[in-house]
Amino acid sequence: MAIGDNTKYGRVLAEWTVPEFIKYKRTLGWFIIAGGLAVILLVHALATRNFLFAIIILIITAIVYLHERRQPDDIEFMILEGGVVLGDKYYPYKELTGFWLIYEPPVKLLYLGVNQTLRKELPIHLENQNPLVIRKLLLNYVDEDLEREDESTEEALARLMRL
Repeated sequence: MAIGDNTKYGRVLAEWTVPEFIKYKRTLGWFIIAGGLAVILLVHALATRNFLFAIIILIITAIVYLHERRQPDDIEFMILEGGVVLGDKYYPYKELTGFWLIYEPPVKLLYLGVNQTLRKELPIHLENQNPLVIRKLLLNYVDEDLEREDESTEEALARLMRL
């Protein structure tokens, strides 16, 4: 798709690709600390005969290992006349509760408030997009939440802990 093309949800107003997830650079020190913590927790779980906790530690360790080996896919994000599309999921504007922008380099995020039970906000990395242009486009369709000024706690912790 290109800007100006028509889709079944309306004309494309803006589009770019975003990574499926941010792959943070992890140092040897990070792996030593994380591995050491996992071993300590595993030993504690086995010493206290808390086998369920031991299994959970092993599962989390396996997930982190598999996640580290995986490269993020590029996902297309589009702002359309009728809503927004992230990958293969369409969000009509009536399902969005608002949007807010975080522009504090290196953090450049567009957050979309969504009416979903498990996920209330959808972070979209702006990549090379001009936040003022994106803001102007979205203001035509959805309200801006001016009270939100920081990235979500979940995003900040993930960036800090390199998860």
